[in-house]
Amino acid sequence: MMLSQEIFLLVIIACILLSVLTSMFLYLLIKKTVEISKEKQITNYKNQVHQTIYDYLYRDQKSRLLVPDSTIKFTTIERILTEYSTVIEGEGKGRISSLADEIFHERYEIILNQNNWSRRMNVLYKVDGFKMGSLSEVLKRKLRDQNTSKEEKLIIFRCLANNQECTLSQLFQSVSAIFSVLEYRSILNRVEDELFTKLVDDYCHYPERLKLAIIDMIGIQKKLDLVAFLENQLDDERFEIRIRSMKAIGEVGFLSDSEVIGSFAKSDRWEERLMAAKVIGKTRALNGLEILEALIKDSSWRVRAEAAKSFLSYNDGLERLYDIRFTSDDPFARDMASEWIERGIEDGYSY
Repeated sequence: MMLSQEIFLLVIIACILLSVLTSMFLYLLIKKTVEISKEKQITNYKNQVHQTIYDYLYRDQKSRLLVPDSTIKFTTIERILTEYSTVIEGEGKGRISSLADEIFHERYEIILNQNNWSRRMNVLYKVDGFKMGSLSEVLKRKLRDQNTSKEEKLIIFRCLANNQECTLSQLFQSVSAIFSVLEYRSILNRVEDELFTKLVDDYCHYPERLKLAIIDMIGIQKKLDLVAFLENQLDDERFEIRIRSMKAIGEVGFLSDSEVIGSFAKSDRWEERLMAAKVIGKTRALNGLEILEALIKDSSWRVRAEAAKSFLSYNDGLERLYDIRFTSDDPFARDMASEWIERGIEDGYSY
């Protein structure tokens, strides 16, 4: 009797599991069928509208087909514009932004006000890719919303930077979102010269990571007109600010005041002495050879090596290395000079 009850119970459980699995299978089957049908409709409409969008982007020819009246049409045009936005440049890029502003503004604004985080993120990536400007006010409100995640704020800042938002400096100061230096750089990389200069003017009001990102971007983009600004940062009490400023000067390849190198070359920190040697090599500072003659005797092997390498950036640098090789009273300096003389000759320098 007991055994028959257990068998009956197992049969009931098996039937329930079978019913659940069957329901799941039917759900997935129906879902897949709907997706296939949707993709087929998108493909059909894409074939209809693709030439129209091409004519608009490259010939500025407008058509009623560019005004979608269904979700399928919205999705199709969105996909086509996404494809074009990665390859098109010039006027066509601006037309993508204009068309996206016209078609997607209302739809995207509704989604941005929903509670679904993944949908909001997806829309923000679209706004960024299309460089839409019509949603700037909506995005700025989202920045001030305490419920907006850090990930959303980062993309919003990128969108606003794309649009050269004039209040970007104030937003950096007021919005409580601290990004990494790399993330700040991804924002600043989208900013044009005029706005970047305004951001530099407010430099002292920013968090340190943003300051570091600004310094890095000056070097990366070789902004010669901001070298004086970099030189001013060399007196900062923070080591990271000083070292990155010196590195940026080296990347720009110009130094308006070669005297600042001297203090770095005498620093107690080997990293600053190393950077001084690198910058001398990249800027060919007026008093650089004299400083390099001291640095090639440095207690740090890396500093000595960088100093010897920097000699080769000067016309008479190889000759000066020969002098050190034969006349220096420092055996480490003589060895380093010998090594880089050989490298210099291999690279085509002549004595």
